[in-house]
Amino acid sequence: MPFVTSAGAKVHFFDSEGTGPAVVLGHAFLMDHEMFANQVAALAPKYRVISIDARGHGLTEHDDSAFSFWDLARDAWAVLDRLGIDRVVVGGAGQGGFTALRMALLCPPRVDGLVLLGCSARAYSEVQHIGYRQVTDAWTGTAPLAAIAKMVAGLVIGGDRADHQPWLAKWLSGDRERVVAAADCLVNVDDITDLLGDIACPALLVRGAADPAFDHDTMDALAQGLGGRAEFHTVEGAAHTPNLTHAHEIDRLLLEFLGRIGR
Repeated sequence: MPFVTSAGAKVHFFDSEGTGPAVVLGHAFLMDHEMFANQVAALAPKYRVISIDARGHGLTEHDDSAFSFWDLARDAWAVLDRLGIDRVVVGGAGQGGFTALRMALLCPPRVDGLVLLGCSARAYSEVQHIGYRQVTDAWTGTAPLAAIAKMVAGLVIGGDRADHQPWLAKWLSGDRERVVAAADCLVNVDDITDLLGDIACPALLVRGAADPAFDHDTMDALAQGLGGRAEFHTVEGAAHTPNLTHAHEIDRLLLEFLGRIGR
């Protein structure tokens, strides 16, 4: 299995391989690299797709110490350096989008484009912080997980039971305490609004119309704050992870965006 060591973490990643332009994708909280299986199928072999398991998720291993989205961005660059990839389109959903933004800030000359599904550049408000902490504490606590997992699936994935089932199976069979440090990273995300103007590459932003995490105005502000050309689309009927329930529409938007920026 492909792994890269990065600052105390053994980072697992999937690589579709090939010689096409590279696209790296980061998953949402509680997910893993497999949430982009549909996008890999749609983009390869024309594009080389790399999807990375963040710390606390998938097959990535770390020492349970605290980390930030800046650390996850450095993990992703370590993967790309290991693969010898210089230039890339970076993207992600939710926390993967937080990471992608920081990747673009860390190495601007290497980023040809940015893809953001349901995310923001802002820190959470006090109300949001309390709400997310309640959910993550319940997730990592000792009460039966099934009820909260079903609630999270409905909010994060949307869709129907068939969309939820693969992820419920993973969550209920996994180690729920693995995400403690990742939850701290998420609820304590720093505000990078003032840095957005430094990101000059083209950007594609997509929000599910039923996303409970980020409303239209929040993502519109993100689009307006970026220093380069940004296009913002809303997917009707989708929730926080539109690529899982509306793969055809997301794949089309991705392919059109990559084509427009010459990748």
